[in-house]
Amino acid sequence: MTSILQFADIHFGVEDKEAMEAVKTYAQSLKPDLVLICGDITQSGKVSEFKAAQDWIASFASPKLITPGNHDTPMFGIFQRLFDPFGRYKKYIQPLSEPFFADRNIMIMPYNTARGIQAKTDWSLGVVDMEELERVIGELNAVPATTLKMIAVHHPLIYPAMSPLKKETKNGAEAVKRLSDANIDAVLSGHIHSPFVVERSPGETDILSIGSGTLSTRRRGVPAGFNHIEVDDTSLKVTAIDWIEGTFVRRDTWRALRADLKDKSNA
Repeated sequence: MTSILQFADIHFGVEDKEAMEAVKTYAQSLKPDLVLICGDITQSGKVSEFKAAQDWIASFASPKLITPGNHDTPMFGIFQRLFDPFGRYKKYIQPLSEPFFADRNIMIMPYNTARGIQAKTDWSLGVVDMEELERVIGELNAVPATTLKMIAVHHPLIYPAMSPLKKETKNGAEAVKRLSDANIDAVLSGHIHSPFVVERSPGETDILSIGSGTLSTRRRGVPAGFNHIEVDDTSLKVTAIDWIEGTFVRRDTWRALRADLKDKSNA
């Protein structure tokens, strides 16, 4: 079995310190093969926040796969946002991340949907560069057809109906259709601070959208938490784990048979 911890929106600077400390011990019981972090590691992109995040992430013995979010650019440095928006992320966090994760069950590639600055008033919105997406698709499709293939981003490419944020990722719908046409099985994301699993059929095959909650104090009507994703020879299971009154509680679980997923992708 492949065990994956999916974190997002930790927001060092306004992180839930109690939950962050407790998750280290709780994670050991889940025996993770991968720690996945889907962006917004810091709150303001400060050096002190990145250093604290670096120490916390490095404390996990498992391999890590990380992609940045819109908060991982300097909030208070327009010069840096213009010319080197991910400089601090690349210095403190990127060296902790593998370029991809693959085993006998699954392959995951990271993809950056965040931008330091955009030609619009809301710089927090996600963007998909379709040419760069094609490169990622090519890497994913180099593995056996029976492998579950996923892409890890920060922004949902299409926001779920239950999202407390009503936003749009540029080229997001087009990207989901292209991923569906390419037999990619899932998009893993964060940003909305609430866990979700949505099944979509925008193109040739079904594709899952799997979002993680937050481990920060910036909550949007749901407890702090993260996802536990389990993949074995027969199934894919996603469990939302909430931090409630000083303990982690396994809450919503979604499950699909791998045979169903791959049958659909070969239809």
